[in-house]
Amino acid sequence: MPQYCGDFAEVLHAFEVRGAHLNLERITEYALKMDAATAKRLGWVLEHQGVEPSKLERLAALPIKGYRKLDPTGPRNGPCSSRWTIQENLPGRVNA
Repeated sequence: MPQYCGDFAEVLHAFEVRGAHLNLERITEYALKMDAATAKRLGWVLEHQGVEPSKLERLAALPIKGYRKLDPTGPRNGPCSSRWTIQENLPGRVNA
């Protein structure tokens, strides 16, 4: 629920701070119980935090129709990640 956490930069910061202390198996299980878009966002974030891609295959393999915005509150523009079916609409990544 983006309205409760500031912007997506706060989410990324939280993962940067706590990333080494995450229980990857537990967070993956939680994500798989949520909607596919949330799980795809998590996979993208974890991969960009340096988690080995092979450990994220369960998230990557989730079926989803169409690309979702990485930041759900952001604009619909920016490069797309076909692995995660995510449009990377973060500042500094957005194509003008």
